[in-house]
Amino acid sequence: MILRRLIVLVVTVLSVHNSIALAAGADSDNPSAQKYVFPFSKVPVTYSHDHLQYPAADVHGCFARVLAPTAGIVFDVQAKDLWDEKIDAPGTRGGLTITIHGKDRVRYFFAHLGRVKVKPGDHVEPGQWIGVMGSSGNARITKCHTHLGMSRICPQSEYKVLQGEIWPWKFLDAWRKGINKSPVAAKNRIIKESPKACELAAAQD
Repeated sequence: MILRRLIVLVVTVLSVHNSIALAAGADSDNPSAQKYVFPFSKVPVTYSHDHLQYPAADVHGCFARVLAPTAGIVFDVQAKDLWDEKIDAPGTRGGLTITIHGKDRVRYFFAHLGRVKVKPGDHVEPGQWIGVMGSSGNARITKCHTHLGMSRICPQSEYKVLQGEIWPWKFLDAWRKGINKSPVAAKNRIIKESPKACELAAAQD
């Protein structure tokens, strides 16, 4: 038991260290050199070009495979569904979740999964199978789907920015067509428009 806890602690520390390095580093001089893929396969999926309250995409296609959209590090995994309808805590609404810190310094958040296939600290490559679409969290009372949020990497623990601050649909449209469209410029615009978003979100948690 002690050995297992030590292993988990080492993996977590390494994951945080690697992710902080990604967050602190400079964007690639050539963002187009970063490879992107459409992050769903095996089952046809649909998504709209809007989302309630904040930029994100709810992708529908129950049991579709969820793939890493680009290379990066798995920063966080919630492998247990902690959502309680009576309490409805915002940080648990996503159910089973995976957060990837891309090498492009964009954060990719997948929620309402039915299965996760990665752990914190894992390095992932574009198109790598990381999970399965499901109905965990508050999707238990809506319908099976995967929530995709794209954002800057915040150094603080927060949830509001994590949910999404970049509209994913334009990138999903491009990746589905095989166009290697980078979200780096969109992320940088958002940071310029609201440089204190991470701090404000952390203060609200």
